[in-house]
Amino acid sequence: MSAHLLEVLDPGLGATFQDRGRVGWRRFGVPPGGAMDDHAASWANVLLDNPPDAPVVELLLQGARFLALHDCWIAVCGADAEASVPTWRAVRLRADDEVRFPHNRSGVWTYLAVEGGFDAPRLLGSASVYTRGRLGTPLVRGDILLNTPGAPFQLPAYVAGRSLAWEERRNYDATPLLRVWPGPQWSQFSEADRAAFLDQTWTVTPQSDRVGYRLSGQPLTPGRWQMISEPLRVGTVQVPDDGRPIVMMRDGPTVGGYPKLGVVDAHDVARLAQCRPGRGLKFRMAV
Repeated sequence: MSAHLLEVLDPGLGATFQDRGRVGWRRFGVPPGGAMDDHAASWANVLLDNPPDAPVVELLLQGARFLALHDCWIAVCGADAEASVPTWRAVRLRADDEVRFPHNRSGVWTYLAVEGGFDAPRLLGSASVYTRGRLGTPLVRGDILLNTPGAPFQLPAYVAGRSLAWEERRNYDATPLLRVWPGPQWSQFSEADRAAFLDQTWTVTPQSDRVGYRLSGQPLTPGRWQMISEPLRVGTVQVPDDGRPIVMMRDGPTVGGYPKLGVVDAHDVARLAQCRPGRGLKFRMAV
């Protein structure tokens, strides 16, 4: 049966359940959602032998605190928020241990997994909280978090610990070079605009969230095209009238009427997600 494992002492700047997202609901206007950094979230589950779709807690930047109500195993992966426990490894908590994320040093999103995965309500096939669509609710102080019933996690015999290989622990302070595929309107942008998009370093602005990341830099000149709204996928690079790109993220709209210059490769969306406001990034063609 489920166990009461953790109490939320403070959700920090934001804490929600997330998993691999919703499939098959875009035609109804429901975005896929899911973990902003699926790379880090997936590894948190792998470290504990959880199913790939097990819900994790996604934390924004800093400030979250949790209290262990029972002995349990956890794993923390993703952004560096000066966690009070070792990260990128399986960690054994004892009852009354406190897990703290006091100060963000790099990255944006941190992931907390527990053995078996969190027992979170699923709506439209997913536990991912989509606040704008009122699918699920963010965690608040006093919430009690349960895990999914199942065999308890334990390390194999004669194994002292389990941690992630260093090459899988991404450096969120580095300027990422994101692969991008041509969008539906790529050929309608001028050669100069296409070159400017790829050659310059763009900066993530504070007007960025789970819906989309706005970028600042030398504006492009998309013109005022008459367009019918078209389907959008996660990673689509739209260019509004001001010429500054917006990259659609996990909770972004499913259709849009701005010209679509490119689409960030699905494997690189997680790298973009961990870019804090003020962080620079560059694009390169994936072909």
